[in-house]
Amino acid sequence: MNRGCRCNCVGVFVLFLSLVALGCARASAPLDLSSPDPSQDQWQIASYYSREAVLLRLKADELGERVAVDERLFGPDSEWVAGTKLLVEFYRNAAQERERLADMHLELAANGRRSRVAAPASP
Repeated sequence: MNRGCRCNCVGVFVLFLSLVALGCARASAPLDLSSPDPSQDQWQIASYYSREAVLLRLKADELGERVAVDERLFGPDSEWVAGTKLLVEFYRNAAQERERLADMHLELAANGRRSRVAAPASP
């Protein structure tokens, strides 16, 4: 009985140490989404902005459908309809901006890749 208790204590101790080690592990630095620095992962930044653009377009489409519902419920000249139309425009503009940022970071990534390929190898 004494030996089984000792093994359990050792197991718990090892588990505790591994959790402490995981807690102390350093996470990678967060991406600076506005950085043109080639050391940042420009592909990942572009991917982030592309996903954001898709989500914003989906939100705009969803609100566009809501405009039709609100027009039937409150009439085409209601404040609800006007407000929802403004939101649709806002989300579409935000999506375009995110797409522009994604394109910019894709271009930075491609240029950074080309400059690394074109750079002469060090002897």
